[in-house]
Amino acid sequence: MRYCLGVGLVAVALTVSGCANQKTLKVGIESDFRPFTYTEGGENKGFEVELWEEIAKKGNIKYELVPMEMGNMSTALKSGEVDLVIAGMTVNKARKDNLAFSDPYFQTGLVMLTAQDNTDITGKDKLKDKTVATRIGSTAYTYAGMLPKLKEVRGYPDINRAYEDLANKKVDCVIFDERNARDYIQTKGQGKIKIVGDVLNKESYAIATKKRNKYIGNINSAIEQVSKNGTYETLYMKWFGSKPKKLPGQ
Repeated sequence: MRYCLGVGLVAVALTVSGCANQKTLKVGIESDFRPFTYTEGGENKGFEVELWEEIAKKGNIKYELVPMEMGNMSTALKSGEVDLVIAGMTVNKARKDNLAFSDPYFQTGLVMLTAQDNTDITGKDKLKDKTVATRIGSTAYTYAGMLPKLKEVRGYPDINRAYEDLANKKVDCVIFDERNARDYIQTKGQGKIKIVGDVLNKESYAIATKKRNKYIGNINSAIEQVSKNGTYETLYMKWFGSKPKKLPGQ
């Protein structure tokens, strides 16, 4: 009996020690990418903030959120300034050559926006000799750069500035993420700008890390759990007002 008690105490001690020594991961989020991640009144908010909280619980991951600009994310990952990034980062070949990604957790696409009273631009085939704005360094910037016969692709470090210039008719069109565009219209751009045409392409968001990151398997398992237990759908309904067309893993 005395021996069994000793073993139990050792086990408890090891468990406590393991928790105490668990690394706190620095998780990069974007400082202003509504409704995914944003900072308001000193508090980090958004769909991705709450989704990551649930993933971290399931994966038993200690973490600290680090708000930053999207353009600094890849560099911060490579330098070790942050360990992970959950910030509306699209999975594409160029990024996969340098970073590792979790399983996708969000399906989205790029859309076109014009000023509210614009009737000339109804689709991408109407963009000849037009100035198209988007966030520099984004997949939308790459997409716009491949469109033929544009007058200019104008890159902005802050997509909100692009929306403002569109409303003030300093540019002809903005191409960017559908969910972010809809949120901006609802909160700031109602009656000023609008979405036109169909979704241009489909994209997937995933959590990004450096290559050979040991946490990816744990994160993928947690994403699967929050998808299956209804948590993902609840958060999606809260932030986007509808059920997801597709759950992660489907």
